[in-house]
Amino acid sequence: MYNENNMPEYVGPFKEILPEYINYKRAQGYVWHPPITFRLKEMDTFFHRMGVTEVAITREMYESYTRRKPNEKETTTQKRQSAIRGFSNYLIMRGYENIYNGYDDTRIFKRDFIPYVFSEDETARMFRVLLDACRNNRCHENDTFFAIMSLYYCCGFRKSEVQNLLVRDVDLQIGKITILGGKNDVSRINIVSGSLRTLLQEYHNKYSISAMPEDYFFHGVKSKKCNDDFLYKRFQQLLTDAEIPPRANGDRQRIHDLRHTFCIRALEQMQRKGFDLYTSLPLLSIHLGHKHITDTEYYLRMLDEHFDGILQKSTDYIPDLYGMVKEEYDD
Repeated sequence: MYNENNMPEYVGPFKEILPEYINYKRAQGYVWHPPITFRLKEMDTFFHRMGVTEVAITREMYESYTRRKPNEKETTTQKRQSAIRGFSNYLIMRGYENIYNGYDDTRIFKRDFIPYVFSEDETARMFRVLLDACRNNRCHENDTFFAIMSLYYCCGFRKSEVQNLLVRDVDLQIGKITILGGKNDVSRINIVSGSLRTLLQEYHNKYSISAMPEDYFFHGVKSKKCNDDFLYKRFQQLLTDAEIPPRANGDRQRIHDLRHTFCIRALEQMQRKGFDLYTSLPLLSIHLGHKHITDTEYYLRMLDEHFDGILQKSTDYIPDLYGMVKEEYDD
């Protein structure tokens, strides 16, 4: 259940201060919605069941809450660690005593995940499948998925950014797309290519010509936005139809990997055109909606094997461009 501030109802020892903490983070520009607020509710309920009644986090409480459960994924344990650490640091900042924030917790799992970058051949196969589906069965579902996939690959948008697009956010006259309140509350304007603008115009004329400005540009049943279930199922089927094998560890590629692929292709194109990375990296950072340019540099360092020398060329610029300390951040 949500209250008027779009928060769960907290009933444990932190029921008074958790809403203050969430508002504090939102005031800093963080977009804190479910599941983050529910992670905090889980923590609050956990300690409530332990019989905790005061605002305190002892080492015993911390270790009990972050103890890894049988057969639990490492990432799930990490989310609990992250939730209680952030909240503990806030309590310390507010002057609360008897607060343990896991400062000496050595149970940190190694983050060795490497994003997947689709090859040009894999991308071509995927879009051949998408085009064939539209040609053989011109329906709202096929056309919607094709248009959405085109935006992911051609613009590097995040999944939710495309899902949340409203009719008023897409200027079809000049091909301008406005992203409002993206990750970390970063808004931006992107200009699409002429061919992509034409695709969006045709889609709008066919399916949304009578839509109101506040309606979703891409919609499903009863004008509701396309949900995750629709996108995930269609994307997994697309990978199968395009004969793209799973990753070496058996995991399947993600929709978000199209964003990584866009980033790599954009940098490769800049290199071929002889762009100065001192000026082109900040432009790419703005286009991607990164809050700090260090987030774009993080892409480079994670995926340096794909850059064919781009990372080496950018090394001389890093002291100027990335002087601030990089805070670990999932894009």
